[in-house]
Amino acid sequence: MFISKTFLLAALAALKHTVHAAPASEVDNLVVIDTQDSPFGPLVIYGFANATTVATEDTSAAALNERACGSNDVTCDGGNVPNAPACANLIASLSANSGTGLGVSPRSICQTTNGNTCCVSWHNPAPGLVESMLIAGANAAYNGCVVHGLSGLTQNTVLNGVCTKQCLRVPA
Repeated sequence: MFISKTFLLAALAALKHTVHAAPASEVDNLVVIDTQDSPFGPLVIYGFANATTVATEDTSAAALNERACGSNDVTCDGGNVPNAPACANLIASLSANSGTGLGVSPRSICQTTNGNTCCVSWHNPAPGLVESMLIAGANAAYNGCVVHGLSGLTQNTVLNGVCTKQCLRVPA
């Protein structure tokens, strides 16, 4: 019986450290809050219906190591793998709409190309965020993971002065 308990504890410890590329999940009560035109079709912007909840929801970004913030450390995952051409189009659309402001609530932007959806999502609220600020983390995830058939998560990503996580994936 001792061996079984030890094995179970080891398995639970391993699961605790599993990383999935999904900082802003649709199960977190995200709703469609806007759509925008772009060169490759509409961008669908998801966020919280109640923006006042978002502003106080997560203050853990301050706990991230400030010296490492901005490094866009990439972790790849085999879950929620996006289509590479769809993600390339999403990144190009973010660039084309580079000056477009997003407000406080949004946490995910998705685009569908030829039936394939790719989303860029971020964990912490970043007031004053514009679409161009999502490009560095999206490119890091794209080049480090998506082109290799995986979803990508960047940690220590700076979005308008907020240290956070960002990912490139299909919706869960």
